[in-house]
Order: sequence, then structure tokens, then C-alpha cells
Amino acid sequence: MLARASLTIHIAPYALPMPLIGCGVATLASWVDVPLAAAALAGFFIAFNVRVRLTRRPAQV
Repeated sequence: MLARASLTIHIAPYALPMPLIGCGVATLASWVDVPLAAAALAGFFIAFNVRVRLTRRPAQV
């Protein structure tokens, strides 16, 4: 029997102070010599809870 992979991504904001801290980290690129993409990605992961799950379901043949 073949298995079909399924990727589930769940994004939810953390409690109130974390999004504010994430915004502060994301704006570091304007003050410090940090790449903009790296600062934005770090700010996103501080502000949001990201859960990734890979599941395998049997395929019906």
C-alpha cells in the first residue's frame, strides 16, 4: 500500500508582548547592519507560533 504525505502548517500569534518584541526585532535592520530578510524572519518567528506536521495517510488504490 502506498502512503501519501501531507504537510500541515499552523500559524498562531503568541500572547501580547511577543508580537511587540517581534516587531522590534524586525526593525533592527534599520538601525544595525543586519540583512532585512533575516531581521524580518526572526521577528516573525518571535511573534508567531509556527507548527509544522508531516503526516502519512494510506492512499486508496
